[in-house]
Amino acid sequence: MAPIVLRDYQQQLLADLRAALKVHRRVCAVMPTGAGKGQTIGAIVQGAASKGRRVLVLAHRAELIEQLTGTVRAWGLEPDVVSPGMRLQGRQVAVGSVQTVARRLEQLPPPDLIIQDEAHHLVAGNVWGRIIEAWPGAHLIGKTATPERLDGKGLGVEAGGYFEALVLGPSAAWLVEQGWLARPRVFSWPGARNSKLRRRMGEFDLEQAAQAFGDRASIGDAVSHYRRRLHQGTAICFCCTIEHAEQMADAFRAAGIRAASVSGGTPAEERKRLITGLGTGKVEVLTSCMIISEGTDIPSVGGAILMRPTASLGLYLQMVGRALRPAPGKSEAVILDHVGNAHRHGLPTDEREWNLAGRRRREGVSIPIKDCPVCFCSCPSAAQVCPDCGHLFLADERDEQRRGLQQLDGELVEISGSAHHRPRAKQQRPQRRHPAAGCRTFEQLLQREQERGYKPGWARHVWTARQRAG
Repeated sequence: MAPIVLRDYQQQLLADLRAALKVHRRVCAVMPTGAGKGQTIGAIVQGAASKGRRVLVLAHRAELIEQLTGTVRAWGLEPDVVSPGMRLQGRQVAVGSVQTVARRLEQLPPPDLIIQDEAHHLVAGNVWGRIIEAWPGAHLIGKTATPERLDGKGLGVEAGGYFEALVLGPSAAWLVEQGWLARPRVFSWPGARNSKLRRRMGEFDLEQAAQAFGDRASIGDAVSHYRRRLHQGTAICFCCTIEHAEQMADAFRAAGIRAASVSGGTPAEERKRLITGLGTGKVEVLTSCMIISEGTDIPSVGGAILMRPTASLGLYLQMVGRALRPAPGKSEAVILDHVGNAHRHGLPTDEREWNLAGRRRREGVSIPIKDCPVCFCSCPSAAQVCPDCGHLFLADERDEQRRGLQQLDGELVEISGSAHHRPRAKQQRPQRRHPAAGCRTFEQLLQREQERGYKPGWARHVWTARQRAG
Protein backbone atom coordinates (compact mmCIF):
# COMPACT_ATOMS: atom_id res chain seq x y z
CA MET A 1 0.00 0.00 0.00
CA ALA A 2 1.38 3.39 -1.03
CA PRO A 3 2.07 5.78 1.87
CA ILE A 4 -0.47 8.53 2.43
CA VAL A 5 0.88 11.99 1.64
CA LEU A 6 -0.88 14.85 3.37
CA ARG A 7 -1.37 18.16 1.62
CA ASP A 8 0.57 21.15 2.86
CA TYR A 9 -2.43 22.78 4.53
CA GLN A 10 -3.29 19.50 6.28
CA GLN A 11 0.24 19.24 7.63
CA GLN A 12 0.01 22.84 8.83
CA LEU A 13 -3.24 22.08 10.63
CA LEU A 14 -1.61 19.14 12.43
CA ALA A 15 1.33 21.33 13.47
CA ASP A 16 -1.09 23.96 14.83
CA LEU A 17 -3.01 21.24 16.69
CA ARG A 18 0.15 19.90 18.31
CA ALA A 19 1.10 23.40 19.43
CA ALA A 20 -2.37 24.03 20.88
CA LEU A 21 -2.42 20.70 22.74
CA LYS A 22 0.78 21.64 24.55
CA VAL A 23 -1.21 24.43 26.23
CA HIS A 24 -4.81 23.17 26.24
CA ARG A 25 -6.40 19.78 26.90
CA ARG A 26 -9.42 20.22 24.63
CA VAL A 27 -9.00 21.74 21.16
CA CYS A 28 -11.41 22.12 18.25
CA ALA A 29 -10.06 22.07 14.66
CA VAL A 30 -12.05 23.67 11.84
CA MET A 31 -11.83 22.48 8.24
CA PRO A 32 -14.34 23.18 5.46
CA THR A 33 -16.36 20.23 4.17
CA GLY A 34 -14.29 18.42 1.54
CA ALA A 35 -10.89 19.60 2.84
CA GLY A 36 -9.80 16.11 3.89
CA LYS A 37 -10.87 15.98 7.50
CA GLY A 38 -10.78 12.17 7.49
CA GLN A 39 -7.13 11.98 6.47
CA THR A 40 -6.09 14.43 9.16
CA ILE A 41 -7.95 12.30 11.72
CA GLY A 42 -6.07 9.25 10.43
CA ALA A 43 -2.75 11.05 10.81
CA ILE A 44 -3.60 12.13 14.36
CA VAL A 45 -4.58 8.57 15.30
CA GLN A 46 -1.41 7.11 13.80
CA GLY A 47 0.78 9.68 15.55
CA ALA A 48 -0.84 9.14 18.96
CA ALA A 49 -0.82 5.34 18.63
CA SER A 50 2.87 5.36 17.69
CA LYS A 51 3.55 6.97 21.08
CA GLY A 52 1.67 4.22 22.90
CA ARG A 53 -1.47 6.24 23.57
CA ARG A 54 -4.95 4.75 23.53
CA VAL A 55 -7.26 6.54 21.07
CA LEU A 56 -11.06 6.64 20.76
CA VAL A 57 -12.61 8.12 17.60
CA LEU A 58 -16.31 9.03 17.91
CA ALA A 59 -18.98 9.57 15.25
CA HIS A 60 -22.76 9.33 15.22
CA ARG A 61 -23.84 7.54 12.03
CA ALA A 62 -23.10 4.19 10.44
CA GLU A 63 -21.65 5.77 7.26
CA LEU A 64 -19.25 7.88 9.30
CA ILE A 65 -18.17 4.91 11.42
CA GLU A 66 -17.45 2.91 8.27
CA GLN A 67 -15.50 5.76 6.66
CA LEU A 68 -13.41 6.45 9.76
CA THR A 69 -12.69 2.74 10.25
CA GLY A 70 -11.43 2.54 6.67
CA THR A 71 -9.30 5.64 7.20
CA VAL A 72 -7.66 4.24 10.33
CA ARG A 73 -6.91 0.99 8.49
CA ALA A 74 -5.40 2.97 5.61
CA TRP A 75 -2.95 4.40 8.13
CA GLY A 76 -1.83 0.89 9.10
CA LEU A 77 -3.90 0.32 12.24
CA GLU A 78 -6.66 -2.21 12.93
CA PRO A 79 -9.24 -0.62 15.28
CA ASP A 80 -11.93 -1.99 17.49
CA VAL A 81 -15.33 -1.01 16.10
CA VAL A 82 -17.70 -0.04 18.89
CA SER A 83 -21.10 -0.40 17.29
CA PRO A 84 -24.11 -2.73 17.64
CA GLY A 85 -23.19 -6.39 17.10
CA MET A 86 -19.42 -5.83 17.29
CA ARG A 87 -17.27 -7.39 20.04
CA LEU A 88 -14.44 -5.49 21.70
CA GLN A 89 -10.93 -6.86 21.23
CA GLY A 90 -9.08 -4.43 23.50
CA ARG A 91 -7.14 -2.85 20.65
CA GLN A 92 -5.21 0.37 21.10
CA VAL A 93 -7.48 2.31 18.74
CA ALA A 94 -11.27 2.19 18.74
CA VAL A 95 -13.75 3.79 16.34
CA GLY A 96 -17.12 4.04 17.99
CA SER A 97 -20.72 5.01 17.54
CA VAL A 98 -21.58 7.68 20.09
CA GLN A 99 -24.74 5.84 21.13
CA THR A 100 -22.98 2.47 21.59
CA VAL A 101 -19.96 3.93 23.37
CA ALA A 102 -22.30 5.67 25.83
CA ARG A 103 -23.84 2.28 26.66
CA ARG A 104 -20.45 0.55 27.06
CA LEU A 105 -18.53 3.14 29.07
CA GLU A 106 -17.68 0.66 31.79
CA GLN A 107 -16.42 -1.92 29.27
CA LEU A 108 -14.00 0.39 27.47
CA PRO A 109 -10.47 1.11 28.74
CA PRO A 110 -9.95 4.82 29.43
CA PRO A 111 -8.60 6.58 26.33
CA ASP A 112 -5.70 9.01 26.39
CA LEU A 113 -7.11 10.86 23.39
CA ILE A 114 -10.70 11.28 22.18
CA ILE A 115 -11.27 12.50 18.64
CA GLN A 116 -14.80 13.79 18.12
CA ASP A 117 -15.98 13.92 14.50
CA GLU A 118 -18.71 16.48 13.67
CA ALA A 119 -17.88 18.22 16.94
CA HIS A 120 -20.63 20.83 16.54
CA HIS A 121 -22.97 18.20 18.04
CA LEU A 122 -20.99 18.13 21.28
CA VAL A 123 -23.06 19.88 23.95
CA ALA A 124 -22.97 19.54 27.73
CA GLY A 125 -25.70 17.21 28.96
CA ASN A 126 -26.32 15.27 25.75
CA VAL A 127 -25.06 11.77 25.01
CA TRP A 128 -21.91 13.18 23.39
CA GLY A 129 -21.14 15.24 26.48
CA ARG A 130 -21.60 12.31 28.86
CA ILE A 131 -18.81 10.44 27.06
CA ILE A 132 -16.39 13.34 27.39
CA GLU A 133 -17.26 13.75 31.07
CA ALA A 134 -16.69 10.03 31.70
CA TRP A 135 -12.94 10.49 30.98
CA PRO A 136 -12.04 14.01 32.15
CA GLY A 137 -8.32 13.26 31.98
CA ALA A 138 -8.32 12.47 28.26
CA HIS A 139 -7.23 14.98 25.67
CA LEU A 140 -10.02 15.96 23.27
CA ILE A 141 -9.76 16.96 19.61
CA GLY A 142 -12.95 18.02 17.90
CA LYS A 143 -13.22 18.23 14.10
CA THR A 144 -15.94 20.24 12.38
CA ALA A 145 -16.60 22.52 9.44
CA THR A 146 -18.85 24.78 11.52
CA PRO A 147 -17.89 25.35 15.19
CA GLU A 148 -21.25 26.61 16.40
CA ARG A 149 -24.71 25.33 17.26
CA LEU A 150 -28.08 26.05 15.64
CA ASP A 151 -28.79 28.92 18.00
CA GLY A 152 -25.43 30.50 17.18
CA LYS A 153 -23.88 29.56 20.53
CA GLY A 154 -20.24 28.57 20.38
CA LEU A 155 -18.53 25.35 21.44
CA GLY A 156 -16.21 26.95 23.99
CA VAL A 157 -16.26 26.38 27.74
CA GLU A 158 -17.69 29.84 28.42
CA ALA A 159 -20.52 29.14 25.97
CA GLY A 160 -21.46 25.90 27.74
CA GLY A 161 -19.30 23.68 25.54
CA TYR A 162 -16.06 21.79 26.12
CA PHE A 163 -13.34 23.34 23.99
CA GLU A 164 -10.61 25.64 25.26
CA ALA A 165 -8.93 26.58 21.97
CA LEU A 166 -9.78 26.79 18.28
CA VAL A 167 -7.42 25.84 15.44
CA LEU A 168 -8.45 27.12 12.03
CA GLY A 169 -7.65 25.40 8.76
CA PRO A 170 -7.86 27.08 5.34
CA SER A 171 -11.03 28.82 4.18
CA ALA A 172 -13.33 27.36 1.56
CA ALA A 173 -12.50 30.27 -0.77
CA TRP A 174 -8.77 29.48 -0.57
CA LEU A 175 -9.40 25.77 -1.21
CA VAL A 176 -11.45 26.66 -4.30
CA GLU A 177 -8.74 28.96 -5.61
CA GLN A 178 -6.13 26.23 -5.10
CA GLY A 179 -8.29 23.64 -6.85
CA TRP A 180 -8.89 21.50 -3.75
CA LEU A 181 -12.63 22.18 -3.91
CA ALA A 182 -14.93 22.62 -6.90
CA ARG A 183 -16.05 26.18 -7.56
CA PRO A 184 -19.71 26.56 -6.49
CA ARG A 185 -22.29 28.20 -8.74
CA VAL A 186 -25.26 29.03 -6.56
CA PHE A 187 -28.71 29.73 -7.99
CA SER A 188 -31.17 30.97 -5.40
CA TRP A 189 -34.57 32.58 -4.97
CA PRO A 190 -34.49 35.54 -2.57
CA GLY A 191 -38.30 35.55 -2.43
CA ALA A 192 -38.60 32.04 -0.98
CA ARG A 193 -41.60 31.56 1.30
CA ASN A 194 -39.80 31.43 4.65
CA SER A 195 -41.01 34.55 6.42
CA LYS A 196 -44.23 32.96 7.71
CA LEU A 197 -42.76 29.60 8.67
CA ARG A 198 -42.94 28.73 12.35
CA ARG A 199 -39.76 27.94 14.26
CA ARG A 200 -39.22 25.22 16.81
CA MET A 201 -36.08 25.24 18.96
CA GLY A 202 -34.60 27.83 16.62
CA GLU A 203 -35.17 25.85 13.39
CA PHE A 204 -37.95 26.11 10.82
CA ASP A 205 -40.95 23.83 11.34
CA LEU A 206 -40.18 21.17 8.74
CA GLU A 207 -43.73 19.85 8.51
CA GLN A 208 -44.94 23.32 7.61
CA ALA A 209 -41.96 23.85 5.32
CA ALA A 210 -42.77 20.59 3.52
CA GLN A 211 -46.23 21.97 2.75
CA ALA A 212 -44.81 25.29 1.58
CA PHE A 213 -42.22 23.70 -0.71
CA GLY A 214 -44.00 20.46 -1.53
CA ASP A 215 -46.68 21.83 -3.83
CA ARG A 216 -46.75 20.94 -7.50
CA ALA A 217 -45.29 24.26 -8.65
CA SER A 218 -42.28 24.06 -6.31
CA ILE A 219 -41.58 20.44 -7.18
CA GLY A 220 -41.99 21.19 -10.89
CA ASP A 221 -39.56 24.08 -10.62
CA ALA A 222 -37.01 21.79 -8.97
CA VAL A 223 -37.30 19.21 -11.73
CA SER A 224 -37.11 21.77 -14.54
CA HIS A 225 -34.13 23.58 -12.99
CA TYR A 226 -32.28 20.30 -12.58
CA ARG A 227 -32.87 19.44 -16.24
CA ARG A 228 -31.61 22.83 -17.38
CA ARG A 229 -28.73 23.41 -14.95
CA LEU A 230 -27.46 19.97 -13.90
CA HIS A 231 -28.59 17.14 -16.17
CA GLN A 232 -26.64 14.93 -17.12
CA GLY A 233 -24.90 15.38 -13.80
CA THR A 234 -25.90 13.85 -10.48
CA ALA A 235 -27.35 15.66 -7.48
CA ILE A 236 -28.38 15.26 -3.87
CA CYS A 237 -31.77 16.79 -3.10
CA PHE A 238 -32.27 17.84 0.53
CA CYS A 239 -35.90 17.73 1.65
CA CYS A 240 -37.96 18.68 4.70
CA THR A 241 -39.54 15.36 5.61
CA ILE A 242 -39.44 11.73 4.50
CA GLU A 243 -42.73 12.18 2.65
CA HIS A 244 -41.38 15.29 0.96
CA ALA A 245 -38.26 13.38 -0.14
CA GLU A 246 -40.41 10.59 -1.58
CA GLN A 247 -42.57 13.13 -3.43
CA MET A 248 -39.48 14.70 -4.94
CA ALA A 249 -38.10 11.31 -6.04
CA ASP A 250 -41.46 10.44 -7.63
CA ALA A 251 -41.46 13.72 -9.56
CA PHE A 252 -37.95 13.19 -10.90
CA ARG A 253 -38.79 9.64 -11.95
CA ALA A 254 -41.96 10.83 -13.69
CA ALA A 255 -39.75 13.16 -15.74
CA GLY A 256 -37.54 10.25 -16.83
CA ILE A 257 -34.74 10.97 -14.35
CA ARG A 258 -33.24 8.09 -12.38
CA ALA A 259 -34.07 9.06 -8.80
CA ALA A 260 -34.37 7.40 -5.42
CA SER A 261 -35.11 8.44 -1.86
CA VAL A 262 -33.26 7.55 1.36
CA SER A 263 -34.13 8.14 4.98
CA GLY A 264 -33.21 6.87 8.42
CA GLY A 265 -35.68 4.04 7.88
CA THR A 266 -33.97 2.80 4.72
CA PRO A 267 -32.09 -0.47 5.44
CA ALA A 268 -28.35 0.13 5.76
CA GLU A 269 -27.40 -2.04 2.77
CA GLU A 270 -30.02 -0.40 0.55
CA ARG A 271 -28.89 3.04 1.65
CA LYS A 272 -25.28 2.13 0.87
CA ARG A 273 -26.29 0.78 -2.55
CA LEU A 274 -28.16 3.97 -3.45
CA ILE A 275 -25.33 6.24 -2.30
CA THR A 276 -22.89 4.14 -4.32
CA GLY A 277 -25.25 4.38 -7.30
CA LEU A 278 -25.17 8.17 -7.01
CA GLY A 279 -21.39 8.02 -7.30
CA THR A 280 -21.49 5.80 -10.41
CA GLY A 281 -24.38 7.62 -12.10
CA LYS A 282 -26.85 4.74 -11.81
CA VAL A 283 -28.80 7.13 -9.62
CA GLU A 284 -29.01 10.67 -11.02
CA VAL A 285 -30.84 12.33 -8.12
CA LEU A 286 -30.91 11.06 -4.56
CA THR A 287 -33.49 12.75 -2.35
CA SER A 288 -33.02 12.71 1.40
CA CYS A 289 -34.35 13.96 4.68
CA MET A 290 -31.16 14.69 6.70
CA ILE A 291 -29.49 11.31 6.19
CA ILE A 292 -26.77 12.52 3.79
CA SER A 293 -26.14 16.03 5.10
CA GLU A 294 -22.99 14.94 6.96
CA GLY A 295 -20.09 12.68 6.09
CA THR A 296 -21.21 11.56 2.64
CA ASP A 297 -18.11 11.60 0.44
CA ILE A 298 -19.18 11.32 -3.22
CA PRO A 299 -16.77 13.50 -5.22
CA SER A 300 -18.51 12.96 -8.56
CA VAL A 301 -21.82 14.54 -7.45
CA GLY A 302 -22.45 17.49 -9.72
CA GLY A 303 -24.61 19.53 -7.41
CA ALA A 304 -27.06 19.94 -4.58
CA ILE A 305 -30.76 20.80 -4.70
CA LEU A 306 -31.97 22.58 -1.58
CA MET A 307 -35.68 22.09 -0.95
CA ARG A 308 -35.27 22.37 2.82
CA PRO A 309 -34.96 25.81 4.43
CA THR A 310 -32.75 26.00 7.49
CA ALA A 311 -31.92 28.61 10.07
CA SER A 312 -28.66 26.80 10.79
CA LEU A 313 -25.55 28.09 9.05
CA GLY A 314 -23.83 24.83 9.93
CA LEU A 315 -26.47 22.64 8.31
CA TYR A 316 -26.52 24.86 5.22
CA LEU A 317 -22.75 24.53 4.78
CA GLN A 318 -22.96 20.78 5.37
CA MET A 319 -25.60 20.41 2.65
CA VAL A 320 -23.85 22.45 -0.03
CA GLY A 321 -20.51 20.93 0.97
CA ARG A 322 -21.67 17.53 -0.29
CA ALA A 323 -21.27 18.85 -3.83
CA LEU A 324 -17.96 20.70 -3.49
CA ARG A 325 -15.56 17.78 -3.56
CA PRO A 326 -13.53 17.83 -6.81
CA ALA A 327 -13.44 14.94 -9.28
CA PRO A 328 -11.87 14.33 -12.70
CA GLY A 329 -13.70 16.43 -15.26
CA LYS A 330 -15.56 18.38 -12.57
CA SER A 331 -14.58 22.03 -12.28
CA GLU A 332 -17.69 23.44 -10.64
CA ALA A 333 -20.61 22.44 -8.44
CA VAL A 334 -24.13 23.69 -9.09
CA ILE A 335 -26.27 24.56 -6.06
CA LEU A 336 -29.99 24.97 -6.81
CA ASP A 337 -31.36 26.75 -3.75
CA HIS A 338 -35.17 26.84 -4.03
CA VAL A 339 -35.69 27.95 -0.43
CA GLY A 340 -33.51 31.06 -0.10
CA ASN A 341 -30.82 29.58 2.15
CA ALA A 342 -28.03 31.38 0.29
CA HIS A 343 -29.74 34.73 0.87
CA ARG A 344 -29.99 33.86 4.55
CA HIS A 345 -26.49 32.49 5.16
CA GLY A 346 -24.30 33.65 2.27
CA LEU A 347 -22.21 31.55 -0.10
CA PRO A 348 -20.08 28.50 0.71
CA THR A 349 -16.98 30.54 -0.13
CA ASP A 350 -17.80 33.53 2.08
CA GLU A 351 -15.07 34.31 4.59
CA ARG A 352 -16.38 33.59 8.09
CA GLU A 353 -14.77 34.55 11.37
CA TRP A 354 -15.21 31.46 13.52
CA ASN A 355 -14.70 31.57 17.26
CA LEU A 356 -15.63 29.50 20.30
CA ALA A 357 -17.88 32.20 21.74
CA GLY A 358 -20.45 31.88 18.93
CA ARG A 359 -22.42 34.71 17.38
CA ARG A 360 -25.49 36.73 18.22
CA ARG A 361 -28.74 35.29 16.86
CA ARG A 362 -29.41 38.34 14.70
CA GLU A 363 -25.83 38.93 13.66
CA GLY A 364 -25.39 39.45 9.92
CA VAL A 365 -23.59 36.97 7.74
CA SER A 366 -21.65 38.98 5.21
CA ILE A 367 -22.22 41.71 2.62
CA PRO A 368 -25.24 42.65 0.47
CA ILE A 369 -25.58 41.17 -3.00
CA LYS A 370 -26.92 42.20 -6.37
CA ASP A 371 -27.84 40.16 -9.41
CA CYS A 372 -26.32 40.49 -12.88
CA PRO A 373 -29.06 41.31 -15.43
CA VAL A 374 -27.29 39.19 -18.07
CA CYS A 375 -26.43 35.88 -16.38
CA PHE A 376 -28.27 36.37 -13.03
CA CYS A 377 -25.08 35.71 -11.10
CA SER A 378 -25.16 37.61 -7.81
CA CYS A 379 -22.14 39.46 -6.53
CA PRO A 380 -21.22 42.06 -3.88
CA SER A 381 -23.28 45.22 -4.20
CA ALA A 382 -20.14 47.30 -4.72
CA ALA A 383 -18.95 45.22 -7.70
CA GLN A 384 -18.69 47.07 -11.00
CA VAL A 385 -18.11 43.97 -13.14
CA CYS A 386 -19.96 40.65 -12.98
CA PRO A 387 -17.43 37.98 -11.89
CA ASP A 388 -19.19 35.31 -13.94
CA CYS A 389 -19.90 36.82 -17.38
CA GLY A 390 -17.90 40.07 -17.26
CA HIS A 391 -20.94 42.33 -17.66
CA LEU A 392 -20.11 45.94 -16.78
CA PHE A 393 -22.73 47.34 -14.39
CA LEU A 394 -24.06 50.71 -15.51
CA ALA A 395 -24.85 53.45 -13.03
CA ASP A 396 -28.62 53.00 -13.39
CA GLU A 397 -28.28 49.24 -12.87
CA ARG A 398 -26.26 49.82 -9.71
CA ASP A 399 -28.93 52.21 -8.43
CA GLU A 400 -31.69 49.73 -9.24
CA GLN A 401 -29.86 46.91 -7.46
CA ARG A 402 -29.51 49.05 -4.35
CA ARG A 403 -33.31 49.42 -4.24
CA GLY A 404 -33.85 45.66 -4.14
CA LEU A 405 -33.04 42.30 -5.62
CA GLN A 406 -34.31 41.54 -9.11
CA GLN A 407 -36.24 38.32 -9.53
CA LEU A 408 -37.56 36.52 -12.57
CA ASP A 409 -40.92 34.86 -11.95
CA GLY A 410 -40.37 31.25 -10.93
CA GLU A 411 -36.68 31.38 -11.84
CA LEU A 412 -33.64 30.89 -9.61
CA VAL A 413 -30.94 33.50 -10.12
CA GLU A 414 -27.23 32.88 -9.76
CA ILE A 415 -25.42 34.51 -6.88
CA SER A 416 -21.69 34.97 -6.44
CA GLY A 417 -21.68 37.44 -3.60
CA SER A 418 -23.20 36.77 -0.21
CA ALA A 419 -26.45 37.50 1.56
CA HIS A 420 -26.67 39.86 4.51
CA HIS A 421 -29.45 39.43 7.02
CA ARG A 422 -29.95 42.97 8.23
CA PRO A 423 -32.80 45.48 8.69
CA ARG A 424 -33.64 47.10 5.39
CA ALA A 425 -36.46 48.76 3.54
CA LYS A 426 -39.34 46.43 2.79
CA GLN A 427 -38.95 44.86 -0.64
CA GLN A 428 -41.76 43.99 -2.97
CA ARG A 429 -42.48 40.28 -2.87
CA PRO A 430 -41.58 38.62 -6.20
CA GLN A 431 -44.80 37.75 -8.02
CA ARG A 432 -45.13 34.15 -9.09
CA ARG A 433 -46.94 33.82 -12.43
CA HIS A 434 -49.39 31.10 -13.36
CA PRO A 435 -47.50 27.95 -14.45
CA ALA A 436 -49.01 28.29 -17.94
CA ALA A 437 -47.99 31.94 -18.40
CA GLY A 438 -46.35 32.55 -21.78
CA CYS A 439 -47.75 29.39 -23.40
CA ARG A 440 -49.99 30.39 -26.29
CA THR A 441 -50.35 27.03 -28.05
CA PHE A 442 -51.20 23.52 -26.91
CA GLU A 443 -47.73 22.38 -27.99
CA GLN A 444 -46.13 24.97 -25.73
CA LEU A 445 -48.28 23.77 -22.83
CA LEU A 446 -47.16 20.20 -23.47
CA GLN A 447 -43.54 21.33 -23.44
CA ARG A 448 -44.10 23.17 -20.13
CA GLU A 449 -45.73 20.04 -18.69
CA GLN A 450 -42.65 17.97 -19.56
CA GLU A 451 -40.11 20.59 -18.45
CA ARG A 452 -41.63 21.02 -15.00
CA GLY A 453 -42.64 17.44 -14.41
CA TYR A 454 -46.37 18.13 -14.12
CA LYS A 455 -48.76 15.19 -14.12
CA PRO A 456 -49.82 13.91 -17.57
CA GLY A 457 -52.99 15.71 -18.63
CA TRP A 458 -52.07 19.08 -17.10
CA ALA A 459 -51.59 20.69 -20.52
CA ARG A 460 -54.87 19.25 -21.79
CA HIS A 461 -56.72 20.52 -18.72
CA VAL A 462 -55.33 24.07 -19.09
CA TRP A 463 -56.02 24.11 -22.84
CA THR A 464 -59.62 22.91 -22.35
CA ALA A 465 -60.22 25.52 -19.65
CA ARG A 466 -58.98 28.24 -22.00
CA GLN A 467 -61.29 27.09 -24.78
CA ARG A 468 -64.29 27.20 -22.46
CA ALA A 469 -63.36 30.68 -21.34
CA GLY A 470 -63.32 31.79 -24.95
